[in-house]
Amino acid sequence: MGPHSDEALGIKQNVAQNPRVRWRNGPFGPRPVVYQPRPQQQSSQTAPNANAPQKKRSGLNENYARELMELHTLGVNGGYTQQDVSEVARVFTGWTVQDPRDGGGFVFKPRLHEPGTKTVLGHKIKESGEKEGTEVLEILAHSPATAKFISTKLAERFVSDNPPPSLVAAMSKTFLKTDGDLREVVRTIFRSPEFWAPESYKAKVKTPLEFVASSLRATQTNVSDPVPLIFALNQMGMPLYGMQPPTGYSTKADVWVNSAALLARMNFALGLVMNKIYGSNFDMAKLTGTAHSSTTDTDPYRAQLKLEQVLLDGEVSAQTHDTIQSRTATPAAARGAAQNSTNAIAALLLGSPEFQRH
Repeated sequence: MGPHSDEALGIKQNVAQNPRVRWRNGPFGPRPVVYQPRPQQQSSQTAPNANAPQKKRSGLNENYARELMELHTLGVNGGYTQQDVSEVARVFTGWTVQDPRDGGGFVFKPRLHEPGTKTVLGHKIKESGEKEGTEVLEILAHSPATAKFISTKLAERFVSDNPPPSLVAAMSKTFLKTDGDLREVVRTIFRSPEFWAPESYKAKVKTPLEFVASSLRATQTNVSDPVPLIFALNQMGMPLYGMQPPTGYSTKADVWVNSAALLARMNFALGLVMNKIYGSNFDMAKLTGTAHSSTTDTDPYRAQLKLEQVLLDGEVSAQTHDTIQSRTATPAAARGAAQNSTNAIAALLLGSPEFQRH
């Protein structure tokens, strides 16, 4: 396999199980070659040897068929079987990319397509070339299992890691009624009583990307160089475009809430408000509205109340308030370290449980 082959580029063509198709090595890696064997008479010299090793045929690539049903439509418990996976793979033989090294788009190659009727989820797919794939996509898109799977994913994203079944059912109904109109499905979320229930308020934990972005916005930090922020995301376990599996990064709390991850977030918050992150300029006076004032409030308690309002709209639990107060109302602050104390309050608020949720 050469460095410019389709497999090296992450592309593995799905071809028909046709004895006329063989793979040969070319200057850019393996390529399919179609040939027509010449008819010839059997003789003792040309008769095949039953004991000789047989040449391995190219098989079906079932990866896309499985991902299509498991990750994008029906879900892992969507009622499909291994036979359905094989049949969908047969349907999509011939679907490929034209000149992927040059950024080419989709192309259907009839000579690589598996002939014959296929059966997918009980539906008979008559031989029709490229149209077979479109027919299967229509079947999957209109399946109740797809409606439930996609609705569950959206509810998990916008409501909670374990959304109420009643909400998912209402969303699924909208999905099927509107022919999969996601705008209407999301509108069903926002109009539902489950979305506005107290237990759904701030039920989601921010991913590292959401935490970094919201920290910059909340503190009104000016960013001139984003590269250090990318490094910070790497340290938090969420490199930009770093999730190779098609599932993408999880948005569930159990993936991101652990002692190491929370420590990384706290260190980022401290570095941000202390202006220790290159390319990011935080201005406390701008944040608190004292940029044009001749006097600065050096009382840590009043500074804490001000920052609680600015960063969290005043929605701070008594436990968080008391914990931050106990850690900043120290003799060191009274002896002239008021500015550092105020910045520490801001960092602790960014690291608080209230700021970690949205």
